[in-house]
Amino acid sequence: MKQTSMILILNAAAALFLLESASSCAKVSIDSSGQAGRYIGFTSAVETKAPPVESSDDMAEFAVWAAYYAEGSLDDVPMRGIKVYRDNLGAWMYDDLQPWQEGDWHFEAFYPHPSVLEVSEIVEGKDAMGITFTAPKTEEQTGLEGLTIEYYYGPTASHDLMTDEYTRSYTIASPDASPVQFTFEHLLSRVGIAVKSTSNDVRLTSLVFKGMSVLGAYNTQGSQGEWRLLTSIPELSNVQPGSFTADLSDISAPLPSDGTAVDVLSDLLLIPQTPGDSENGLTPIVVEVSYTMGEAAPETRTLALPSSTPWQPGRHYRYTITLGGSDVNLTVNIVDWNELSYSVEF
Repeated sequence: MKQTSMILILNAAAALFLLESASSCAKVSIDSSGQAGRYIGFTSAVETKAPPVESSDDMAEFAVWAAYYAEGSLDDVPMRGIKVYRDNLGAWMYDDLQPWQEGDWHFEAFYPHPSVLEVSEIVEGKDAMGITFTAPKTEEQTGLEGLTIEYYYGPTASHDLMTDEYTRSYTIASPDASPVQFTFEHLLSRVGIAVKSTSNDVRLTSLVFKGMSVLGAYNTQGSQGEWRLLTSIPELSNVQPGSFTADLSDISAPLPSDGTAVDVLSDLLLIPQTPGDSENGLTPIVVEVSYTMGEAAPETRTLALPSSTPWQPGRHYRYTITLGGSDVNLTVNIVDWNELSYSVEF
């Protein structure tokens, strides 16, 4: 009996040793409450009604950086853009468990994981991004801090960039190992174009939305916490303005005559900017629309977006063009991107 007990004790000790030694390469489920007392873990709670991210189920991998401060000084950056991902059961996971330590912690998150947009060579027409992290300054330090997008080249306007940060003091005397909560905020503007008709037999033949900047930098020197538009970077010169042509194959012909607005370009995710901002050397942002009315010859109109409505991060801009009368009108409706707040916790 004593021998059996000794074997059990030794086996338990060996298992504990293996757990300790393997922690540097182990994985942890974000939703695993069993890890909450020691390791930094994750859980998710994402709710929104705005595409492309409609719920937590739609989120792919995101990145987390963590800076650790001991006695007021930066000690380490134990998380450097670690990838947080889902396992086969849908639970959030990350590799290399990180234990809580007494001191101050600063976390920053970025969605999607930068590897989606990081490339070895920038190619015109394909999305690319360079991102860096600078640990927040202490009282003795000054300068740029946090996540910096050195450049974002998004000619496809199809990525939803989001970020957030969180700070916590962790003490052994009163440990708080509850999930760290991120409430992601959109860095881009969501823009769409709709068309409606007030007359019978109006047919839309083409629509092109063009002139916007698709190259910019975020949170750089002189533009902390803001976007700065670019026309070139060392790796890519003479970047052309963005141009998006509507696919009309599923658009009703003729257009509804009751004034119903039909979306022809939706969910373009664009760098915040002011339409018609000539100070940045940009051309006006315009919509070029071609259409026919009955048996009349085709008409083409070019409508400039008003500079009085600058695009802001996290806002949804729906421009509507009215066809069918002697004048072609363009109006804009601005709404909050999110109807509900959403967050990811870890």
